[in-house]
Amino acid sequence: MGKAAGIKRLHASNTEMKYALVPKWVIVMFKTIFFSTCMAHPGLKKNEMDRFCIDCHSAFCQNCLPVHALHKHVKIRRYIYSDVINRQDLCKLFNCSGIQTYLTNKAKVLFLKQRNQHQQRHQQSHVKDYRCIICDRSLQDNNSLYCSIACKVSAIYEEDEECLSLVKRQRLKQSRKGIPLRAPMF
Repeated sequence: MGKAAGIKRLHASNTEMKYALVPKWVIVMFKTIFFSTCMAHPGLKKNEMDRFCIDCHSAFCQNCLPVHALHKHVKIRRYIYSDVINRQDLCKLFNCSGIQTYLTNKAKVLFLKQRNQHQQRHQQSHVKDYRCIICDRSLQDNNSLYCSIACKVSAIYEEDEECLSLVKRQRLKQSRKGIPLRAPMF
């Protein structure tokens, strides 16, 4: 009976294999809004929710750290108005291969969500054209396939329309301004 179960496990469906590749906490972390005020510590200093507990699947602040002391957690940082995670911390918990890394304060970081397309228009056009395979954002090197953790997750779940629609909704929410409308010249 043990062999039959082993054989059955080898022939798992593609969706089962994809769900095994991406832990549930990554999806929850993607949906979480960081850097808001902690509801448990509204009057204290340093109460921004800038950490994510992998065991509890929730965001917490520095004051909540003693409660989560024995849990695995990652610290979320801000870089160019976006949420980033230290690559060294995340590699212990999730396969980060193929995701573009950026340097900030001498630390390699990964973007949690897709960056605005608006930010890339100002880049120089003579740079080699390496692009994210999901959102078509310009990348810095040819070793990367994705611009963010969200793009890597959506590539794994490319058949899962819910995950793709979530990424597309995030992209729509990120655009703060549209095409500028100028008054006609008379």
